[in-house]
Amino acid sequence: MVIREVRAFSLLLSKKAAAIPIGNGYVPAILPILALTSIHTYTTLTTKDYKPSIRYEIQEFKDSSPEIRSLDTTIKNLKTTDTAQIVVAYNAQPEENNLKNLFEKKIKLQPKTPVIVKPKFIAPDITRGNVMKNELSITFDGGSEATDTEAILNILRERNIKTTIFLTGEFIKRYPELVKKMVEDGHEIGNHSLTHPHLTTFEKNFKQQTLHGVNKEFITRQLKETARIFKELTGKDMIPYWRAPYGEQNAEIRQWAYETGFTHIGWTTDYKNRESLDSLDWVSNEESEFYYSADEIKDRILNFDKGGNEVKGGIVLMHLGTDRKDSHVSTKLPEIIDSLEQRGYRFVKVSELLNKRR
Repeated sequence: MVIREVRAFSLLLSKKAAAIPIGNGYVPAILPILALTSIHTYTTLTTKDYKPSIRYEIQEFKDSSPEIRSLDTTIKNLKTTDTAQIVVAYNAQPEENNLKNLFEKKIKLQPKTPVIVKPKFIAPDITRGNVMKNELSITFDGGSEATDTEAILNILRERNIKTTIFLTGEFIKRYPELVKKMVEDGHEIGNHSLTHPHLTTFEKNFKQQTLHGVNKEFITRQLKETARIFKELTGKDMIPYWRAPYGEQNAEIRQWAYETGFTHIGWTTDYKNRESLDSLDWVSNEESEFYYSADEIKDRILNFDKGGNEVKGGIVLMHLGTDRKDSHVSTKLPEIIDSLEQRGYRFVKVSELLNKRR
């Protein structure tokens, strides 16, 4: 290899010397200069371009199909012994053995600008509207019982309040006439699942971990079947909102529901002051630490976040049925509504609350 490179260098020097007219007296003086320039040309062409990074290109060419000739074979087939051409032929495809194509290939092999992956959208848990508006929504869940439904609908009708009610498929099938009356009164109906199942481990360990057996297929069926039953009964579509049974949900479950066409609606909670607009009217055991009488529930709502935003943009959670023998919250609903209206509040549907929020 060394002998061939020396021979190539000698030929390059001879070519430059041969270009000088015969008889020129300056040849002896010019030869050293020619030698230096030839060395510069030789080292530039052989060391600048002939480096490990080009071997990377050889691998790329090899992978892209054409077979690369070996150095010895390439040299034998070349008509010239110019060192620069030998180097290029060794590092390029046989049919593209010039520096221009080599540089073009190097440019193509440069790393491309990395693609920025946008963060995945996470389905929200909407718990409040615009705190700059004196508006709130008193929402109701219908799971399986309808003990207070007639009374609640009458109170809302008398005060010309339209709200949002979340129903299960079982409730719709069990109380079709009540559901029709809700629609006739102008209330909007959201999805509360088909059978009101537990979705997370919260009941057991107070953690919102998805229960075994709860997956996208399960959530999709729970929501779509309920929506189908409702439309079959009323001829109308449910609003694209749902509320998880028992409030058991997490980002994974919300995402499955969102992909099915339903966004989760929770209720307003002030974690700093440990207050919530979940009325807990469903708790019937008076010995439970979560039990509140009807009067206590009324006070919790009217005094929520005193000194702060109060119930502005708030979403209140109540139920259409209860196992309580007495102290039903529906008996205090007129007082709650009247007190808040006197303070300048309007009662609206969740959809209207969220439109104002935007």
